[in-house]
Amino acid sequence: LDTPEKITGRATFGMDVQFDGLKTALVARSPVYGGSVKSVDDRAAKAVPGVRKIVQVPSGVAVVADHFWAAKKGRDALKIDWDAGPNAGLDTAILRETFRKTAQTDGPVASTAGDASAAMKDAKQTIEAEYNVPYLAHAPMEPLNATVKIDADGCEIWTGTQFQQFDQMAAARITGLPVEKVKLHTMFLGGGFGRRANPASDFVSEAVAVAKAAGMPVKTVWTREDDMHGAYYRPMFLQTAKIGLDADGMPIAWQQALVGQSIMKGTPFEPFSIKDGVDSSSVEGVADSPYMKGVANHHVTTHSPDIQLPVLWWRSVGHSVNAFVMESLVDELAHASGKDPVAYRRTLLAEHPRHLAALNLAVEKAGWDTPVAEGRARGVAVHESFGSVVAQVAEVSVDKGSIRVHKVTCAIDCGTAVNPEGIAAQMESGIAFGLSAALHSQLSFKDGKVQESNFHDYIVLRLGEMPAVDVHIVPSEAPPSGVGEPGTPPIAPAVANAVFALNGKRLRSLPMTLPG
Repeated sequence: LDTPEKITGRATFGMDVQFDGLKTALVARSPVYGGSVKSVDDRAAKAVPGVRKIVQVPSGVAVVADHFWAAKKGRDALKIDWDAGPNAGLDTAILRETFRKTAQTDGPVASTAGDASAAMKDAKQTIEAEYNVPYLAHAPMEPLNATVKIDADGCEIWTGTQFQQFDQMAAARITGLPVEKVKLHTMFLGGGFGRRANPASDFVSEAVAVAKAAGMPVKTVWTREDDMHGAYYRPMFLQTAKIGLDADGMPIAWQQALVGQSIMKGTPFEPFSIKDGVDSSSVEGVADSPYMKGVANHHVTTHSPDIQLPVLWWRSVGHSVNAFVMESLVDELAHASGKDPVAYRRTLLAEHPRHLAALNLAVEKAGWDTPVAEGRARGVAVHESFGSVVAQVAEVSVDKGSIRVHKVTCAIDCGTAVNPEGIAAQMESGIAFGLSAALHSQLSFKDGKVQESNFHDYIVLRLGEMPAVDVHIVPSEAPPSGVGEPGTPPIAPAVANAVFALNGKRLRSLPMTLPG
């Protein structure tokens, strides 16, 4: 186990790598992703004490120096004329309107059964809604970095990575070396959440290119701002739904359209992840939802717009979007039918014992049927991802327009519980990660440029906002299933549903903003 190394400071992260002769580099990249260098004046940068070399690489202009601060000052002194490229006009507001129009058109079919249009005509009540989620950064605490040494013996890399083989192959391609001449040391990493598992090997490829061009060992470091502006985000999505209810308030027709970029397009995973125009990661948790499958007449379509902005998986992948939409929609249906949200879910999930077991355990431990403190309300969500089912009950209040989550009761069925303490820790961290996105985090674009830059405007959950988390494990003898990601998806809808129970305001966009 690595705990002793970490708590004593002996664990070596990528940023900790040091050896004689190692230099540090920062790369000046286009302020608009996809842009390129038209011209560069590096005279002032070369005059900065400690700057050793300035080299151009495919991603921009690298300043190689004795230490980070010299590289930073040198980069600041560069005068670069940029060609903004294909994303010069990228604007979040315009993009959302485009997505909205796209949702009204026919798209590849992700799941269909019966005749949803015909069944909708027989509905006694219809619910229509639009849901929106933004682009998100991964924002790992340790900035992206990679140390590279190229010599007669080959290429050696030190980095915290989740995709060693891809990075090794990328380095071999850039250096022209055989793969077996590329040695990669996997260091401890200060957070990844998918960002360090990039099939494009962007930050490692860049570091190799810098070391090759500089002709010396170099640690290439990204600042927080570099990371925020460096693409490979969780994609922005817009979803529309129209659901028809019968006289008992149960769904008899369900139509849903999803619009958002594919994370698999253009990657080695495309051949087995995209079929007939449908990226399975975009529709997971919707097309295979027990709610959707339980409706005899349903039709789900998806659109993957071609935007020149790389996107990537983010903790829980498509479930991070789709659990929010599906569990919020089901809550809307429950309230529209005048039924308790838990009782309504129990009816819809009658044929899904694992969902019921997790749901029942969570609401029992949360005291769903007991009074809540004045000024507070509870909301519930249950979702399956990565082979595990997680139910969460959030207890919230609202003060001066701000949502406060006081407690989260979580129940997970992850098969056989190999390490209960590890499971609880993963649920706690997944909830914290999901709450950041639910309450605060978003990336927005104007004139092609990301408007956020660091934790002052790309806000993540603060320590004082972390709720009490009570984790319970559903007893099971089934094979173990995932725990690293399933804790994240249910928290946003559980909170949104609690807000509705508290004040009747239905929040359909993330991060949550209370109207007026």
